[in-house]
Amino acid sequence: MKQIYASQQPATRLAYIDAQRGVAALLVIWLHASEVFMQLPQAPAGGWLFELAWAVDTGHIGVVLFFAISGFVIPSSLRAQSGETTRSELKVFFIRRFFRLYPAYWVSVLASGLLGLYMLSPFSAQTLLLNLTMIQGLLGVPDVMGLYWTLRIELLFYGVCVVLFMLRLLHQPRWLAAALFASLLSGLAVAAYRLHPASAGILLEYRPVYGLYLAIMFWGALFRRWNDDQLSRGVTSFSRPLKAILILFPFVLCLSPLVVTIAYNLVPSAYSPNILRLFLPIAIGLGLFVVFSTILKINNRLCTWLGKISYSLYLFHPLVFYPLFVLVRDERLPALNGAHLSTYLLLSVLGSIVLSAAIYCLVEKPAIQLGRKLAGR
Repeated sequence: MKQIYASQQPATRLAYIDAQRGVAALLVIWLHASEVFMQLPQAPAGGWLFELAWAVDTGHIGVVLFFAISGFVIPSSLRAQSGETTRSELKVFFIRRFFRLYPAYWVSVLASGLLGLYMLSPFSAQTLLLNLTMIQGLLGVPDVMGLYWTLRIELLFYGVCVVLFMLRLLHQPRWLAAALFASLLSGLAVAAYRLHPASAGILLEYRPVYGLYLAIMFWGALFRRWNDDQLSRGVTSFSRPLKAILILFPFVLCLSPLVVTIAYNLVPSAYSPNILRLFLPIAIGLGLFVVFSTILKINNRLCTWLGKISYSLYLFHPLVFYPLFVLVRDERLPALNGAHLSTYLLLSVLGSIVLSAAIYCLVEKPAIQLGRKLAGR
């Protein structure tokens, strides 16, 4: 596949990046579905599938992959085109992002409301309506589906990118590096704030680890700049300090589980095993992104297609395995009574793919096309 991505060209879909989205979505489904089916009155055989997913937290690994991909893709979609003003470019960005994210998300929220009725745990009308904003957590309203918290981090990343774009700093590697460090500092600041006994308010929604996620996104943007420089074979805009940041950031994160384990063994009272559970999936997720973006680019058509529908896979997979779980639990599907956990996982994945493909064709794709039409290009 011919790949020409000059640093000043518009963003182009990269097949191996789409394929990573597909992998990320499957990792999330693996943990969520296996965790639920292990709650059957009689735990199914094959529990090791859940134990493995839980041990490395495949759901978290998938989320980290998604965040790194967003960093790689989103800033490059905010490029001033020839003859266009900053305002017109922002208009295009906002319209296209809105129609990319919200229509499928709204369907997901409404479907979650129906699932709540089905499972006899209905949400209030106010909760459902405020969930349509995607920022319900900032309004003190619970998510109707637990995975929505990641979308708020996406929106926050978009906001910071817009500010940097307006200041004409978004495509300067040194400012991406500065945003990376500022994100890490924001996490530390929030951690210190939350320790204060009088801490309250909106900052409680922003958890310290979110700063690390934002840093991963800005590292992904920095990686994209380096990637574009390599492919354009032009004069590189990366100084030695920037190259060091580009290399050391993932290197340090990938080594963090080992460092935490050693520190925990040396000073048990000062460290919690929960820290290892936090950093292990982050290290694996970022490590997979580096490997899949350099030495092992996935060119598999199936994975690339799954990447196309990955947003729907992420949003709608609970709407497949939860009803299936209830049917199995209540013995309404005798053929599946006592099945192996791998059977439940396979049915969950296949059902999620079918539903997500339908949502993509009926909702996502028409909305994306409408967004492009309204944006004017």
